[in-house]
Amino acid sequence: MLFDLSNNSPVDIPEWAEQELRNDFPEFFENKRPVVLRVKDRYKLKTYKVPTNQPDSEPRLFVQAPGASSIKTKGNFYDKETESEYTLAYTTVAPTNINGVIKYNNTRIEISDGFTIQPHQKDLLFYIHYMCPIVDKNKAIRKSADVKYEYEMKHVQAKSKIEMAKAARQLENLVYFDLDYTTVLKAVEGLGLRVLPTEEETRVMLHDAIKSGSETFKKSAFEIINSAKPQQAKAPEGESIHELVNRLLSENFIKNEDGMWYIRDRRGDGTKWLKSPFFESAQTGGEAAFALIDHLKVNEELLGKLRKL
Repeated sequence: MLFDLSNNSPVDIPEWAEQELRNDFPEFFENKRPVVLRVKDRYKLKTYKVPTNQPDSEPRLFVQAPGASSIKTKGNFYDKETESEYTLAYTTVAPTNINGVIKYNNTRIEISDGFTIQPHQKDLLFYIHYMCPIVDKNKAIRKSADVKYEYEMKHVQAKSKIEMAKAARQLENLVYFDLDYTTVLKAVEGLGLRVLPTEEETRVMLHDAIKSGSETFKKSAFEIINSAKPQQAKAPEGESIHELVNRLLSENFIKNEDGMWYIRDRRGDGTKWLKSPFFESAQTGGEAAFALIDHLKVNEELLGKLRKL
């Protein structure tokens, strides 16, 4: 139960907060899966011990969670819908009223590793998520410097692992089997890589380069792969790729920093640059411009974007 301590009346979870809880903990609401808290690794106790049944063996590392934390279940809550801040209390027992004196019981809980919030304890989840400052990624307005606990997200980790495996398999299928070799060669050339003696070696090399490359490198690779039409060296107005790059550099629309190419941020006063590079090359200085020109010859998508600057 939740009580507003300004008037000692019971309150419901605000609708907007409940919707946020449903978004943050879909398994809790949809599949009735408990929410579990775990002690963060850096707060776990690490000791070296020699097993009693093997006194001559080397010491082994033992890791265990610390004892429970006893915390008050009262806290300030900011209702962003009404733009007001007030103090709430979570309790499992209604307060008593003796001669006009309101007394609250059970206003402390013991949180430890494995602390579990059951599906019927929605009010407790609200308290933990919005008023308990020692839980990581909570939304309490009073933050704590001693954040010991975090939400156990096994289902999220499992889903992420499967998605990563699926993406890895899709990349393998794409580069090893689905792409025609002409497209593979275009990608290799556009990315500044070296063609190897055989098609198989080249495909494996391209796959490994994309897999281990930066986000900018990956983006450039897929832009080339997704370019379906034959590349035109000149735009309808007759500006070659070489002329385009020179013009954008002279007009300060793009810049090169040690092989990393950036586009000027056209918002604001125009003196800032977008944080993420649109292309990166191993070459620097004047050689970097030639690398960009070679890349644009096979990357129609990026070339189109630059022509619009």
